[in-house]
Amino acid sequence: MMDSETMILYLETLIQEKTFTQAAKKLYISQPYLSKSISSVECELKTKLVDRNASPIRLTYAGERYLYHLRKIRNRYAEMVNELSLVSQLDYGRIRIGVHAIMGSFLLPLILPSFNSKFPGVKIELIEQNPSLSESDLIENKIDLYLGMDPITNKKLAYNELTRDEWCMIVPQSSSLYQTDKTEICRFPFPISTLNNEKYVLTSHQSAIRKQTDLFFDKHDINPTIVLESNNIGTVAALARQGMGITFLPKSALLENESFKNYTIYDFETKDLMTTYFIAHLKNKSLSASDKAFMESARESLMDSYIL
Repeated sequence: MMDSETMILYLETLIQEKTFTQAAKKLYISQPYLSKSISSVECELKTKLVDRNASPIRLTYAGERYLYHLRKIRNRYAEMVNELSLVSQLDYGRIRIGVHAIMGSFLLPLILPSFNSKFPGVKIELIEQNPSLSESDLIENKIDLYLGMDPITNKKLAYNELTRDEWCMIVPQSSSLYQTDKTEICRFPFPISTLNNEKYVLTSHQSAIRKQTDLFFDKHDINPTIVLESNNIGTVAALARQGMGITFLPKSALLENESFKNYTIYDFETKDLMTTYFIAHLKNKSLSASDKAFMESARESLMDSYIL
């Protein structure tokens, strides 16, 4: 069979020029040779690719599908070549990644092991800090990538969405919203207004989780009684389980084996409580092979883990 690139060229030219004579002239081959080449493929496939009786000449439906699949094969081959070229450049490298410690504690374990397994020669440097510092460090080229969560704020940065994560709420036995005999996550059964005046343990104000929590409170006119704040999402979750107050957190931050002993975990119908995770980089900056590989690996890892 004639190679796919040649057949793509022949069929595309035939479509453009509308006659075998004009197509052959543009291709610098003879008209009989062009016709014979296409007929040979038709014979091999046992189907007509070109409607020679039409004026102007056009592809049959089988011809359209044949051309579609040839183009698809070409694109897939190009992707493979690019990927292999990328891998060949990744024997060594370094990526400086800014990430908030709260988020990194539950998100990085889903991302880094897979990347390290694929590209052991690439060194990862983690800079754990609040989002505003990561954004400014990107602009000043102190880091290469910023792994974060919405809200997205800086117009100088390009944001590439990785996945979305629903939120849930840990409600201890000390709360009036606690329900006994619940051993799995269940939908919040009360009006949102019942969250008013409850006691809460929350992450600190500089965290993205807290910013979204505050927006949720404002939207629903909730006046929380904040008992304690912590920079660590694991800490507030543990304190909530032990009865100090309610807390919000992404589902990915839950324990693998929640005991549900003396606490209930709720999720919500509202889309107000949902996190978008992203990787940001400086706009118009040329990304290195390592940067591109990390972004793709992170996206694949999160899709395998809990993408919505």
